[in-house]
Amino acid sequence: MTVSTAGRMRRLARPARGIIAYGAAPALGLLSGPVLAQTLGPAGRGQFASVMEPLTVAGAVASIGIPAAVTYFSAQRGADAERIYRIGLLVAIVPSILVYAGMIWYSGEISRAQGLPRLVVVAAWAMILVSAVVQIRRGYWQGRAAWARLDLERFGFAVLRFAAVVVVALLGIHESSAFIGAALLAFVLAALLLWAPAPGRPRDRSHGVVVPRGGEFVGYSLTAAIGTISLVANNRLDQVLMPAQASSAQVGLYAVAVTVAEVPLVLAVLAARNALQLASAGQSLRAIVREVWIYVAMTAASSVVLAVFAGFYLPLFFGASFEPSVIAVQVLSIGTSIASFATVAGSIVSGRRRPALSSVIPLSGLVTTTVGFVALWGRVDSLTAAVIATLSQGVSVVAAAVVLAVVVRRPRRGTPAPDRAVATEVRG
Repeated sequence: MTVSTAGRMRRLARPARGIIAYGAAPALGLLSGPVLAQTLGPAGRGQFASVMEPLTVAGAVASIGIPAAVTYFSAQRGADAERIYRIGLLVAIVPSILVYAGMIWYSGEISRAQGLPRLVVVAAWAMILVSAVVQIRRGYWQGRAAWARLDLERFGFAVLRFAAVVVVALLGIHESSAFIGAALLAFVLAALLLWAPAPGRPRDRSHGVVVPRGGEFVGYSLTAAIGTISLVANNRLDQVLMPAQASSAQVGLYAVAVTVAEVPLVLAVLAARNALQLASAGQSLRAIVREVWIYVAMTAASSVVLAVFAGFYLPLFFGASFEPSVIAVQVLSIGTSIASFATVAGSIVSGRRRPALSSVIPLSGLVTTTVGFVALWGRVDSLTAAVIATLSQGVSVVAAAVVLAVVVRRPRRGTPAPDRAVATEVRG
């Protein structure tokens, strides 16, 4: 085997491994989803989503852009990644506690609307504090291009979550709180892999000497937080707002539709992860596109497949009671097919040290989602929510094209030029 052939195989192996690791979650989700749906029914599935989706948004708010800052500064030449990671943990303490306090207040609304014990909601949302630490740890490894470790954690969570759902169902338990607890336990166990030895040790960058000034780190975190929070909120706001004004059955129908339609987005996550690290290290736009284009293309192609065959597989696997979710899946798949472009564009802009500008992309979608729900408050069902979510994705894509064009044509002074950048060895 020639050196060039071996190099090409390694380049193909990296995205393949990432696709397998990150694809395990939606793939196993499609297997456990029917178990969850048929065990709990639309109402119970709605209760499950009413706890888990706000938790996702709250976790992003609690970390206030700190994981992105840890990634950015750790990827720089000569960075002391260990000290940067510790700085991130210290900065995250206060916002995490404040966000959890706010969610304790909001738990009363969810408890009354969805018929869940408030103690269950409060206990589950305590995971906000754990989530903040885990996200920062991911940012640390992302900055060091430790893709194997990140892939291992993702794969581990997918397997453990699948096993947890199946075990609870086999025990004959039909309470949504049991499935919530099992899913959160799987998250914690998988996250421990971020602190354990993993195969594919990356080039050691943890013993550098460069550490950002406190104000510089906090400033980047705060500006990145706008985009990070808006991105998560834009993707999850529909499922956060629905439990407060729709029945558990409608929330459950929509949750299943989202679960299915978002399966291809795992490829967009991979593309954005790689794009942020490469852009932070000063790689050229052409090099970034060469790394991530396959993920973007596969996202669109798989979305089309899911939409076309939704009428067949969804009632078959999830049950006849979830047949109303078919049209919602088809509508949401339109947004999913184009979402990866906006996600990757935002990562590139953030990596070019323009996190505030990248925030325009998810903010545009967030505003669209908010206006849609407020205008139709009390009349939103699963299909209406799907239309609003897809429109917000379309607005985000337009904003992404404009923002990326601005950054490419007018790079910020002080941004590393690609020809002077450190060649980032993506290993692991």
